[in-house]
Amino acid sequence: MDYEQLFSVVGAGPAMWEVRHEVTNELAGAIQRTPRGFLVRDDQAHPIGSFDSITCALERLYEVA
Repeated sequence: MDYEQLFSVVGAGPAMWEVRHEVTNELAGAIQRTPRGFLVRDDQAHPIGSFDSITCALERLYEVA
């Protein structure tokens, strides 16, 4: 699936990205680079998982958003 059509990813600081729904521009969550991979947080800032790649992180965010 092409997540670029569903989400826009915007830099929000060093090693941190805000993820927004492409159509509505509502906050979907955030991705943070960590030593173990990419930590995904939902729109309420609750951690929902850590992943090896941004693609896997967006996949998970898509499942919960």
